[in-house]
This record gives sequence, C-alpha cells and structure tokens, in this order.
Amino acid sequence: MESIRLTVPQDRPALLDCVMRNTSLLICLSHIAILTLGSGCDRFSSQQKDATTAKPLAAFNEAVGIGQWGDAWLLTDAVREEHGDDPDVLAQLAWVAFQSEHPNESADLLMAACRLESYSREERVQQAFVAMLHVGRLFDGLDFLTDALNANPEQLGTRRLAYDLLMGLENRSEALPHGIYLVRKRKFDSELLASLCNVSRNASNDDSWAALVGLNPNDKRPLIPQAMIALGKGLHGDAITVLEEILRAHPENVQALILLGEAYVDAGQFEALETWADRLRGDYESEAGYWLTIGKWAYHRDDHAAASRAYWEATKRDPLKLEGWQGLRQELDELSLAEFQISESTIKAIDDRLEDLRNLKRTKDRFVKSRSISRALAKEISSILVSLGRLWEAEAWLAIATNLPEDPSADVVAARQDLQSQLTANTPWQLQDGHEEIQLDLSALPKFSVNWR
Repeated sequence: MESIRLTVPQDRPALLDCVMRNTSLLICLSHIAILTLGSGCDRFSSQQKDATTAKPLAAFNEAVGIGQWGDAWLLTDAVREEHGDDPDVLAQLAWVAFQSEHPNESADLLMAACRLESYSREERVQQAFVAMLHVGRLFDGLDFLTDALNANPEQLGTRRLAYDLLMGLENRSEALPHGIYLVRKRKFDSELLASLCNVSRNASNDDSWAALVGLNPNDKRPLIPQAMIALGKGLHGDAITVLEEILRAHPENVQALILLGEAYVDAGQFEALETWADRLRGDYESEAGYWLTIGKWAYHRDDHAAASRAYWEATKRDPLKLEGWQGLRQELDELSLAEFQISESTIKAIDDRLEDLRNLKRTKDRFVKSRSISRALAKEISSILVSLGRLWEAEAWLAIATNLPEDPSADVVAARQDLQSQLTANTPWQLQDGHEEIQLDLSALPKFSVNWR
C-alpha cells in the first residue's frame, strides 16, 4: 500500500503527541508521520484493470502506475469533474496531489471526501486533519474536527484528538465538553483526568505550536500558547506584543482578546482596558477568563459589588477555577453580607471549596510526579472530587486506580462500587444539591461598566 509521508519538524514533540496519541497513524523514529489512504489505495489497482473506466481516470491511473505524478496531477480536474461525487476517487486525487507537491490541495481533497460521506470514516477524518496540520492549518483543522464530531458524536478517537489539541492550546472552555463526553462514555486515561481537574493554568515551556506559523504565515493563532508562556513567566510586554500580532491577523479571536485583557491587568496597564473593551467581539462573556479580568478591573476601581459579580460569573463558567473562587471570597469580605443576603454557611461552603481545590491541585501534582502509578493518591483525588460534587470524575479516578499497583492502604473497589450506585445517566457533572457555594446567586449585583467615562 502506498503512503504519503508528512515531514514533521523535530521541534514539535508536544504537538506530535496530541496528534498521534489516539489515532491509527504511525510515527517513525525520524518523526515522519505516515498518512495512509486506506481503501482508496486498494481501489487504484482494481480501476487500473477495469477496461471500462472513463478515459480521464484511465489516463490518470496509467500516469500513477508509472510514477508520473505531475502528469497525473494535470488530469485531476478532469477526473474530479466526472467522479467528484466518489469519496474514494477524491482520496486518490489527494494522494497524487501530495506526491506532486500540492499539499494544500491534498488536504482540501481529503476534506471533500470526508464531507461526501458525512465524515463516516473516522480514519479518513483523522488523515484529513493530519494533512491540514502538515501545511499549518491547525485551526481550520479544528473546525473540521468539530464538523466531523457534530455529524458523528461517537467517533471517540477523533474526540480525544480534539480534546488534546484544545487543552494543549489551553482553550479549556472548548475542550471541556469533549472531556466530559469521553468520561461519560468510559474512554479516558489518567492523563485526560489530570488535565480535566486542573484548577489553575500550568505555565508550559513548550512553544512548539509556533512552528506551525512557519508553515502557514497567514495564520498567527498558533502563537497563542507562546503568549501564555510569556504570561506565565511574568513577561507581560512580550505577551502583549505576541497577542497584538495575532489580533492584527485575527481581530475577532476571542481567546487572544481575553488573554490581552489578562496581560494588561497583570501588567497594571488598567488604562489600556478601556480600548480593549471596545475591541471585544464574539461570545466572550461565556469565558471565565473574561470575568476574571473584569473582576480585577472592578477591584482596581474599588467597585467591590461589581467585582464580586464578575468573580461569581467566572465560577459559574468553570467551577474548578481556583482564581475565581479566591477573588470572590476576597470581595465578599468587602460587602455587607446581610445587605446582599449571603449567609455565613455560604461563606463556609466557599472556604471549604477553596480548601478542596488547593488540596486537589497538590494531590494531582503529586500523582503526576509519582509517574501516575500511586493508587493511594488516585483514591485521594477521587475523595476530593466527591467533596467538590463531581461524581463522574471521582468514579473515573477510582476506575484508573483499580489498574494501578496494589496498595493495601487503598481499598478502591468498595469506594468505586459506592460511587457507581450513585451515578445515573441523569447525574449532572457538577452537583448543586448540598453545595451552597454552587447555588449562590449574585445575579442581582451590578455588572461592572466597562464604559465608565
């Protein structure tokens, strides 16, 4: 069987991990991704023997048979005109496009093949994505994966690929629905679970995503992780420079816009936030990061009611976000609790949640450092998640623990059976009953006016 070899720069290990972890594609020692065209390649041989094949396709097959890729490519339009409704033929054309050094067209043809068959072949969907990645079209590829999953939600390998990529880009809001779906479908491992329960951003030293910009200079969005690395290191000016470069090319990119606000706040450049607010586009209010920035801005203006509202909004978007709960707890100390009908038991519930989130971070970090083999730590993480009202994740951690080395001090079987007896298809991901902090409603508090002048 013929194959297309996609050269992948050796400075992109994390990106390769995301792409290769859950696909049937192979990666050899020289970091070459092999993209096979599956059944489409088999069809070459049968069509070459078919005397009734239409003339353009016959000539095309003949050129392919003797390795005349350029001649075959010249016949592509004619073949597509007659056989453009056949996804296998489009896959053949994609193979020839790549061999004749037309990689963008190769990706487009594979995508067209997938669309014709309603994305029904998961292997081909992943092949098309890798072809797009080869030419630096990561974000177009992510949109393509989204279309494929909307058509075929049960393609769990593709869903895991999308999850890993989005988490790698620290686009947590878009990644979480995929992760939740995978856990509910029992398709998870300790790496997925550990990333799901991150309570704060982990500054990474991997800027390999930026290599994609060299392949596709018109798309600056792969620089987003580079900006986040700079933010994690406190290099606010560097982060702002990178984000402005991204936004010049993609002025409506919500993730870059929100990160820019974060960079201004962390740099103490509050005066820049007025212009920043005017630039906001899209569904930015659905992002926890937006509300964290608003909370800090309101605090800077001594508007504690609006700051409380903003931090509360952040906790609603992501109940595991430690920074949101910390900000909310700090701001509630500045309010008259009686005036806003916030009970002491609710304050205690917030304090308890903060303690649980800190313990979750510490324990999960210890688990990862233990090479993810400690049954006792996995059980401890599960117990914390139960306390947080996240039973699906808690049970998943116990499922992982059952496959870890035996530990007499960590009886996970009984604990898992108890959790399984509580779970039904209707069990929410985050319980509200018994969690006053989650039930807290501060929607009556004023929103911060970004146009305060």
